[in-house]
Amino acid sequence: MHTYAGIVFCDVDGTILPHGERTVSSDFFALVEEARQADYLVCISSGRFHEALLPLFSPVSSKVVFSASNGCRVLYQGRELFPNQGIDYSLAEQITSSLHDWGATALISTTDAICLPTVAREQLKAKSYLAKGYTRFFDTFSEVPGDVLQITAVCDGNLSTVLARSREAWGSAFHVVTTGKEMFDICPTSKGISLRAISEHFSVPIAHTYAFGDDENDIPMLEAAGKGFIMGNAHQGVKDREFEHCHDLIGTIREILAK
Repeated sequence: MHTYAGIVFCDVDGTILPHGERTVSSDFFALVEEARQADYLVCISSGRFHEALLPLFSPVSSKVVFSASNGCRVLYQGRELFPNQGIDYSLAEQITSSLHDWGATALISTTDAICLPTVAREQLKAKSYLAKGYTRFFDTFSEVPGDVLQITAVCDGNLSTVLARSREAWGSAFHVVTTGKEMFDICPTSKGISLRAISEHFSVPIAHTYAFGDDENDIPMLEAAGKGFIMGNAHQGVKDREFEHCHDLIGTIREILAK
């Protein structure tokens, strides 16, 4: 297996994609090619479902690592690098029910689909993922297909309350981290654990890893990397951490490659 000089780990929403943007720039695709020429590997590290990532990066999909669902599923060149991380099916059902009782909607990422309760169809109809081919609705939890990877709670003005109750209930067993203004993830692993596993797999020392992110779910990755960078538009709780600030993702990575 090829040994790389280093690995660059990039979050997607708020990092590769500035908030409000839906398409990855051609400059980033060119950067992936530059990284390969410099013997660096790029890892797309996101809380997104894997089938939401692959089309975004189709021009370079065979040249990058995808760490999807906050590291629950890691793919490289069409195959899984490691066994998937997941949530026990019966526990996932309990979490889904509790979130509903607390006034939040559970988006369930599985190995097969993103699953939502049918009752949430109208409430979430403006969300772009509802139009995607990988979305499934269920009336009873037994209809949820595949292995459950992570659960994302979508709140409606009540994030702080539902987040606090979720951390009290499941924070000792799972990573419960915000991933948007009204959303948080309940995940059995983290981007930081994924970073260490990927680095070890490709025999890259941690000192030669670089991470870029902007939200709470990125903190484990930023802490695990040899050097972590937070984006200029990062959430305040992330900005308060002692990471280097980045206002030009592509320019900063090019500086790393040139070292």
